[in-house]
Amino acid sequence: MLCPKPQHLICFKQWTAEMVLDVITSAINLKCKYRNTHQKRIDVLKNTKVMILQEVNEPILNMAVSKAATLLGAFDVNITDRVVWDHDYNGSIFSFMSDVIFVSTTTHMCVQRFAEKSLVPVICMRSRTHASIQSLATIMAIIEEFGSMRCVNVSYMGPPHPILNSYLLLCPMLGANFKFKCCCEKCPVSPLLYKSSEELTAQSATEVKQCSDKNDVLKNTCVVIAGPTTKHRDKIELFKFSIEDIQRNTCCSWLFFHTCPRGEEVDDKLFCHLNSRTFNAIENMHYIAAALMANAVKGYKF
Repeated sequence: MLCPKPQHLICFKQWTAEMVLDVITSAINLKCKYRNTHQKRIDVLKNTKVMILQEVNEPILNMAVSKAATLLGAFDVNITDRVVWDHDYNGSIFSFMSDVIFVSTTTHMCVQRFAEKSLVPVICMRSRTHASIQSLATIMAIIEEFGSMRCVNVSYMGPPHPILNSYLLLCPMLGANFKFKCCCEKCPVSPLLYKSSEELTAQSATEVKQCSDKNDVLKNTCVVIAGPTTKHRDKIELFKFSIEDIQRNTCCSWLFFHTCPRGEEVDDKLFCHLNSRTFNAIENMHYIAAALMANAVKGYKF
């Protein structure tokens, strides 16, 4: 008897809007039932082994998945190593010893091949192309506020980053419009999944636009997302904006999120503003990880 093919999450291009919403709805339901997850254990995945496989230690992602595993009654093991992804047979080897594998890597296509060899679900937390858990956690926080992503205007201002690619797919998939600024006019950069995003907008009657001016990015925005601070100090000014910039360009009720790590591009006044939902999104990460885990291992939805 053949085992059912495991459901992986490597790229949102392989998922549908319904699949994404199922996970987010499950996470919201879990959060409503267990608003405080400290010292809680519900044994949905009792005796399940969760592997966290990372090239570079990602403390927040690591803790989000570990907390989710503990909440669901599972056990986790964390391996931080320079994995040779070209040896895709490792997908088979690691899957003999675990029930679900969460991966963080600086590559992308190698993880796809790794997953194809795995006998258990492989969930890519972060790669060169995506920041799956963090982007889903932010989308969850937006839906908690607005009830839906439909017709929501989302803006991103920051350097090119895997999370930008995730938003480029998730926003049009879920019916939101998306504008972003990720470079200057002198050094234009096109995100990896920009073309795929444009194809999705044609199907969902939404808009995606790359902007060179921050006022254009912020025009009529409902959600403003600051990317992680740039490593190049001379480019901080490119992505700097304030509450006054937002209020001057939109008459909508707006929310602010910071991807973190934070730098000088955002001041305390905005970062700590009553419209800021940065920490809501970070808290949501372990609910998203739990929903992904339960769905991937048992097809369980909260």
